[in-house]
Amino acid sequence: MDGIALKNVRDLWVNNMRNFPRKTCVIWHGREYSFAQVDEVTDRICAYLQRRFGMGSEDRIAICAPNCLEFFLLYWGIVKGGGVVVPVNTRLTSDDMLFMLENIDPLVFCIHASVKDTALKAVSNMRKAPKLVTIGFEETDAVNFEELLNYEGEPTYTEIDPEQLVIIMHTSGTTGRPKGAMVTHSNILFNIRMAIIAHSWRHEDVHLLVVPMFHATALYSMLPASAYLGSTVVIAPRPEIPEIVELIERHRCTTFFGVPTLFYFLTTYRELEKHDLTSLRLIAYAGAPMPPQTIRRLREKFPWVWLHNFFGLTETISMTHVLPNKDALTRPESIGKVLPEVWQRIIDENGNDVQVGEVGELCFHKHNVVKGYWNQPELMREAMLGDWFKTGDLACIDEDGYVYLKGRKKDMIIVAGENVYALEVENAILSHDGVMDVAVVGVPAKGALSYLGELIKAVVVTKPGVRLTEADIKKHCASILPSYKVPHIVEFREQLPRNPAGKVIKHKLI
Repeated sequence: MDGIALKNVRDLWVNNMRNFPRKTCVIWHGREYSFAQVDEVTDRICAYLQRRFGMGSEDRIAICAPNCLEFFLLYWGIVKGGGVVVPVNTRLTSDDMLFMLENIDPLVFCIHASVKDTALKAVSNMRKAPKLVTIGFEETDAVNFEELLNYEGEPTYTEIDPEQLVIIMHTSGTTGRPKGAMVTHSNILFNIRMAIIAHSWRHEDVHLLVVPMFHATALYSMLPASAYLGSTVVIAPRPEIPEIVELIERHRCTTFFGVPTLFYFLTTYRELEKHDLTSLRLIAYAGAPMPPQTIRRLREKFPWVWLHNFFGLTETISMTHVLPNKDALTRPESIGKVLPEVWQRIIDENGNDVQVGEVGELCFHKHNVVKGYWNQPELMREAMLGDWFKTGDLACIDEDGYVYLKGRKKDMIIVAGENVYALEVENAILSHDGVMDVAVVGVPAKGALSYLGELIKAVVVTKPGVRLTEADIKKHCASILPSYKVPHIVEFREQLPRNPAGKVIKHKLI
């Protein structure tokens, strides 16, 4: 490696091993493992996959597991051997899992005990079953993960081209089947660069990994960037606040990434004041709109911590936007400014750039997007307009370069000829102190109101112990929004229907 540029994800690991072998790499259930210890174990895993299962360049290895040390070790064992990591969402039904497995045709499928029934049912219906590795349970004709850990062979490390695949990450759309976004080694190197710029990650960081390990934030960013910088990852097995708070205090975690709901529960946790969380320097959130009152409470509880909103897609090779800490309270609805080396456009229906303040479709240059969808090349071609990837997200940009999402293009509601953006109404309702969650959809206008074309329907989930009426929501919206954007219908539910990735299934609200 002397004098050789870092060209792939394995190079990051090898380079770090030369510099910081004794540094703590990962912490699981209170036990610390150094980079040298993890290197030895992942060499064994890689060797087993190569010699016993025949893993070669770009062979797909699927993993269906919750956050755990075994997932972490498999990730690096596969990457070091030039294989492709295919994370499988643990919340999928057996039918969706079957579709995904048939599409990628994995050489090996690694299954955790917590999802064995669903995963094994999917495997039983496959036309060509993969080799199986079980984690935490025994199964006929399967290899237990312990065998990989105890294997005595040596791995074979061949050259890895920067354009080889390293991850196939499936999208989490609310319509249709998931699509496998193909991510290369060079894509991950670019992602690391953007993540460090966006969040000022550093060698001494201790990252709390509570976002699912089968999602992009973990596999595109946190795991490879930690190897690049020589920083530490603390794996949280569950997104439960008492356990999270204890992990932050015990291991002096410096960063905490999560979804907005998690931070609401953090700020309302009754035992919070009993814990020393002064090690935290960064809280970052994405995945859904963050209610302004939750941001205010985070600022009150953690005045020394940087608060970042960030944005990216499964199809983009990195996060694309970040809202700096200084703007967290003044521009809470913005995803921030575009990152360096990310090229964006916001276009109208004719493909022309919109003016400042006008709403259009957010697009990214092909160099900022994955090379395609596994076994579905036509879907990427359909999403391209020349060199630009159409995201399907509506957005606008202000005179200072801050970008604001307005919702999905397919979610736009037309009321008496006026465009109403679902996300704008959702953000308005979320600003009510009594609202926990909300989704807005358009429904056909009937009877005397048929001239409107569509009506705005809001489905609201209130916070525990809070009782609101339809009039409360309409009055609140009327104080913020133009009259034609105020919901015509307000329905209250205990929870919103969501897919396995946590996205709202809006057609179930109509």
